[in-house]
Amino acid sequence: MKKHKMKKIYLLSIILFPLLLTNCVNAHDKTHNDTSNSPMFSGLDSDAGIIAKQFHKALSEANAETVMSLLADDVLILEGGRIERSADEYRAHHLQADMQFSSAVTTKTIEHHVRVHGNTAVSISRSHTSGNYKGRDIDRTGNETLFLTLINGQWKISHIHWSH
Repeated sequence: MKKHKMKKIYLLSIILFPLLLTNCVNAHDKTHNDTSNSPMFSGLDSDAGIIAKQFHKALSEANAETVMSLLADDVLILEGGRIERSADEYRAHHLQADMQFSSAVTTKTIEHHVRVHGNTAVSISRSHTSGNYKGRDIDRTGNETLFLTLINGQWKISHIHWSH
């Protein structure tokens, strides 16, 4: 059953990602300097967008309870060649480090789009992170994709992909 659900999420990501990215790509096209046709922020006031913002806020405030409440039990998290296949696995492995990092640095969102399609939503964002963490200067731009699924009337994050 879990494999079927993960396969479904994967297939949705293959289908939805190119469609959703179309709105983001125009912002990077050098021939489109007018951002009025391609806003850098959209869909953040949707219910799914609010969950995405709450997730970021909870990480930066080191609020583990809220972070975990926003994740689906079978969340799939990809980052830096690592994979975590459940909320419990994330809690046991990288949650604390992610909260420590997020609360120690400053992250500014450059672009953020949320698109809702029925019982699924995709949040695509770019951000710049700077500061000092464990004696290392941090100055990097990163990308994030969150897939959200409406489960029992509540939006839950079912997939995260972070890249820097």
